[in-house]
Amino acid sequence: MEDESAKVIGTLNEARAYGLANRESLPQVVKQILNFISNPNQSVQAWCAKFLREVFMEPSASILPAVKTDLALDALPFMVTLANIKDLEAFKDAIDVSVLVYKLAFRFVAENDGVNASSIWLHLVELRNSMVAKFDSQFPFELSFDLEKDSLRNVHAKVELLKFIMTVIDYQLRSSSSKYFLIARVSSEHSQMKISLMETEAAALLDVVLKPLQNDILVTPLVTATLNHLSTIVRRKRQFMDRILPLLESFDTETKLQSNYESIETFKLSKKYVDRTLRVLLNYMSKSQVIPPPFTNSINRKIALLTSRGDDIRKKNILQQGPADQKIQKRPFEGFQNGEKKLKSLDYKNLYALTDSSSDLSSFDVSNLPQNILVSMTLNALNRASSVKLSKALDIIATRYEGAVKDLSLVDTAKVKKFEDEEEEDGADANGFEDEIKYTLPPPKLLSKDEKKQQLNLIVNNFIDLANKGGKPEDIAEAPSSSGVSSELTKVVVNSWQPDTWSILLTRLATRGMRTILESEDTSELSDIIRKALLDYFLASIHDRVDVAIEWLNEEWYSESVTNEQKKKDEVTEKWYKKYAEDPNEDGNMEENIRKEMDSITVETPTYNKWAQQLLDALIPFLEPTDRKIFLRMMSDLPALTKSMVLGIKSLCADPARSKLGFLSLQYLIMYRPPVKDYCLDVLREMATGDQEDLKEEAEKLLQKYQ
Repeated sequence: MEDESAKVIGTLNEARAYGLANRESLPQVVKQILNFISNPNQSVQAWCAKFLREVFMEPSASILPAVKTDLALDALPFMVTLANIKDLEAFKDAIDVSVLVYKLAFRFVAENDGVNASSIWLHLVELRNSMVAKFDSQFPFELSFDLEKDSLRNVHAKVELLKFIMTVIDYQLRSSSSKYFLIARVSSEHSQMKISLMETEAAALLDVVLKPLQNDILVTPLVTATLNHLSTIVRRKRQFMDRILPLLESFDTETKLQSNYESIETFKLSKKYVDRTLRVLLNYMSKSQVIPPPFTNSINRKIALLTSRGDDIRKKNILQQGPADQKIQKRPFEGFQNGEKKLKSLDYKNLYALTDSSSDLSSFDVSNLPQNILVSMTLNALNRASSVKLSKALDIIATRYEGAVKDLSLVDTAKVKKFEDEEEEDGADANGFEDEIKYTLPPPKLLSKDEKKQQLNLIVNNFIDLANKGGKPEDIAEAPSSSGVSSELTKVVVNSWQPDTWSILLTRLATRGMRTILESEDTSELSDIIRKALLDYFLASIHDRVDVAIEWLNEEWYSESVTNEQKKKDEVTEKWYKKYAEDPNEDGNMEENIRKEMDSITVETPTYNKWAQQLLDALIPFLEPTDRKIFLRMMSDLPALTKSMVLGIKSLCADPARSKLGFLSLQYLIMYRPPVKDYCLDVLREMATGDQEDLKEEAEKLLQKYQ
């Protein structure tokens, strides 16, 4: 099955290359590829989703608007199928395509109330209903018994779905601005579009997207995305200000509970950045004069409160523990306090215990209760427990039991062996002489995958704790010098402990240390544990730890480049030696041929690209307008920038408070990093052709200067 899907994807790649190389044939190629979406293989469907995103979204496709509308109408019947792919990245691609397809198809139906309008409208309604239903679910993941964990686990999909739902709201509601598509232009006699019904549906959807603001915990990416989208709604749909403003007034991060799946430091940072986003939104509304007079005073008080709170936070280190931390309350935990699948001791109490072993409840002896009360308690508990949570609990207990039985069988085997050894010892000779007893240590027990992760996490956490404590000069121990050691060797050896030595050790362990053993999925996961710890350490205080992030990513890129280049060279060398062995008389310098082929090969660094992208994706949403030096240094000192990394700057440009920082970064990269100049120009072209008037002018100005 995998070989068959690989062949199909190979054929699709050839068609894609042909279509992009021959622009006049691209629409026909797209229409042919649409038929492959019905292929049941998920990898083929994921490829189709990625290809459609490239065709509709990337400037490189350069399709005429009329042709793009025709392709959107052709793709519309297939979008529900793509939106049902249970793969996060493919699902996100499908949503991006669906947003544009929905816009184009909606406008077409609005302007063409003909024969085909009925079928197109039915597909639009089906796509809209499918996406809205997924926003209230955990798609593409399975629903679990722990709703709190689900809300945090599926945040990336929900942020993408939010874009689609906001598009539906924008298109189905009357607008106070004439710059964009107006539902009021649709004829009241339209056979498919009933304006009053659409407005009712859109108003209900607005209530759906405002729900994250009313949760008892902060799902920060979703909350900030919602607040950013509201800036568009309040500008274009002022009839809903009476519904939005009371909610923004009552929204207060100080009343939110800390999630059980985030640290107290993360929770405090979340409150800080959500408050900042809310303050930017309210300031924007105030400057745009969209706030109705009855709300003016209360909104001004809210802005003053948020500004004062932000100034207070900037004066102190938010990550340090303080008296206010004691007042932070956690959300009641819905999961299992003891979800370990391995028994610590072989007894029934530990076999069935899912509560904390140190709690008073664990020491309570239920055998002292009368049988009728026990039966009543058990039946009541079973009736109240959800089937999903009960199934998960039984799965944990079954795994514990299987492990315990396996361990007992090993113990029984050891006892039998010991008994046989004792019988042999009883057979000593008549004179009482026995062989000398030799004791050999057994080989160390191999660690399981989970045990390796646990030990590595312990090591990494100790290093991070050491970094947080810092180090005094008098505490730093110098290694003794040796006159017999080459000075060249001492250049690459940590011969004295410095405050930043821990980061060197961790980065070398993640990049080079794990490569000393055979590459496997397990070793990759272990390396990623270290990388995740370094990323979290940097994000906890970006102003003070930018050096650590830059050193880590430079080491990541260098190590991966050297390793992958050597692998490529070994492959090329083996190929040319094999060719020489087959035909020794062939003319040509083999070493020169190897060198030429190596010069033409591009060495890929996928691991560096992944973690550098993650760092920038996490950093950009939390940048303040005053963080210009930090961001410019990051963009200049990273060893390599991919197109997707540069595209991330677009979100800065779109933020009214940080627009100057975004355009300054693009200008800096164009001037001082020529390899990424084309990427920057693509971002500027995309903004220059977009529908945001405030970005067009600045983007066109830079294009005229540097294009």
